[in-house]
Amino acid sequence: MTVNIEKPAQNLREELSMLRAKVASGVVQEAFWFSGTGAQITFALRRGWKPKFVYVDGALKRPGTGEDYTVSYDRFIYTIIFSVAPATVDLGVICVREA
Repeated sequence: MTVNIEKPAQNLREELSMLRAKVASGVVQEAFWFSGTGAQITFALRRGWKPKFVYVDGALKRPGTGEDYTVSYDRFIYTIIFSVAPATVDLGVICVREA
């Protein structure tokens, strides 16, 4: 019995050009991960990174007063402040690099 498996061709030029366009426009994204403790409500990001999306245990959370979380900025560091402390789950924050 012979099995032939073919992998479709991948056009890396398109992916590279999209990546270059993002870098040229100053938009660079990265994910940061935290672990909830059930008591901690504030999570500080590294300097130069601004939160764009926040996920708790895979669910997208809503920003704003009266919603799931708010964002604080002290001119150096952005801090995410949850309304209710996340349980012992993974927290993912998609951030953009500030120019």
